[in-house]
Amino acid sequence: MTLNSGPIGLPKTRDLVRHYAAQLLEAGAEVSVSAIRTLIRDEHGVTASPNVVGDEVKQFWARTGPLLSARLKRPGIPEAVCQVLDSVWEVALNEATAAYAIERSHHVQEADRAKARAAVALEEAEQARGRFADQERQIALLGEHVQRLSAQLDRAQAQNEEIRGELREVMNQHQQQGQRHATELERLQTSHQAEQMRFAQTHAAEVARLQAVHQEENSALRAEVSRQADIFESTTNHLMMETSRVRDAAKLETERLTQELTHSRDLVDQLRVQRSDAKEESAGLRVQVESAAMQLRQLQKAHDWLEAQEAPAKDQKEEGRA
Repeated sequence: MTLNSGPIGLPKTRDLVRHYAAQLLEAGAEVSVSAIRTLIRDEHGVTASPNVVGDEVKQFWARTGPLLSARLKRPGIPEAVCQVLDSVWEVALNEATAAYAIERSHHVQEADRAKARAAVALEEAEQARGRFADQERQIALLGEHVQRLSAQLDRAQAQNEEIRGELREVMNQHQQQGQRHATELERLQTSHQAEQMRFAQTHAAEVARLQAVHQEENSALRAEVSRQADIFESTTNHLMMETSRVRDAAKLETERLTQELTHSRDLVDQLRVQRSDAKEESAGLRVQVESAAMQLRQLQKAHDWLEAQEAPAKDQKEEGRA
């Protein structure tokens, strides 16, 4: 029998099984898987697979059995030879049955291990599905939180705009009050100057009239001059008192307008402080929104990763069911 060499110079295992099976059959020995594996190990230093040896032994008997049956049907064969052949055939059938049982046990173990792996994969898929549901709930909660923060930010911006409008209105009122104060002060000064000019003109006219009367009647003029002097003195006193009154009124009005201006400035400072606080609060809310958006992106990445991890588990589950 010719043996084909493998890639490293040794004969193929199946060729060795067929060779030693034929050798054992010719020697009248039992053709068994254990005997053939022992011969291969002793002669070649190779441990043959029992599945391969058993399969090849079955094929050997499938080829050799009809030949032996035909040989037994030939006339002139001694009875002892037929008995030996029967015993050999029975041993071969037993070996083939044992090899089939070993191979079947091996396949059953493989099937059990596959079922166990499928159960583990199914459990991992259920756990991943639970984690996926938790991630979806967290994403929904974060989305609601982002919406609340966005609403707070919108309200803060609206309040900021309202405060700015109030500040502009107060500034306009302050400017209008300053203009009214300047206009009122200018009016008072103009009125005071006009009053002084009117009294001066009246005094000059009265002096001219008295001088003319003095030229006509000296004695009467002296008396008249004395009277007019009294009138002038009283008029001067009245003018001075009126001037003092106008000055005091202007001073009071100026103080009042100054107090209003100071109050307006304090109000402007308060509005500026409120605007600064609103800006700081708006900046804090913006930072919270950005942080929430970053967490949302991270959760979305984790969500995508879980979907990618769950896809092979689903495929393996379908294969296990199939």
